[in-house]
Amino acid sequence: MNTVQHSSFTVERLLPARPQHAYRFWADPALRERWTSCHPDWSLLEETIDFRIGGQHLTRMRSPGGSVQTVDIRYLDLLEGQRIVYAYSMHLDHQPLSASLVTIELLPGQGGTRMVYVEQLAMLSGDPELRRQGTDDGFDRLVTAVERDVAVLQ
Repeated sequence: MNTVQHSSFTVERLLPARPQHAYRFWADPALRERWTSCHPDWSLLEETIDFRIGGQHLTRMRSPGGSVQTVDIRYLDLLEGQRIVYAYSMHLDHQPLSASLVTIELLPGQGGTRMVYVEQLAMLSGDPELRRQGTDDGFDRLVTAVERDVAVLQ
């Protein structure tokens, strides 16, 4: 019998843009792709994006070894430029890996936006620390993407 590992973690970043602009990096699929593409050697099998309350963002990808990872996001609350709340599950080859509730707050901060990401995680298989590390790495890519976008606009 597998034991569910429950955890919660918070990741904070300073994004060098106003909250309204930073929010676009979730809402606009082209901007979102700039920082969420973390497996360039994987093949995209399916992606649907419906960024609205009640909408779904579904991604299915195949690894070079042939495994299929599915991420299924359901948006629960969106307050433009301020807050994003969603639930998501991850599967590997149709086996559930995790289920999470995420809250993202975009707060006006010195020099831009203070992003506060909180994930409440039920890890069904695997290491929750690896999830936290992957999320942390993703937000490093987000900071870089926002920096590049702001530099182009100036």
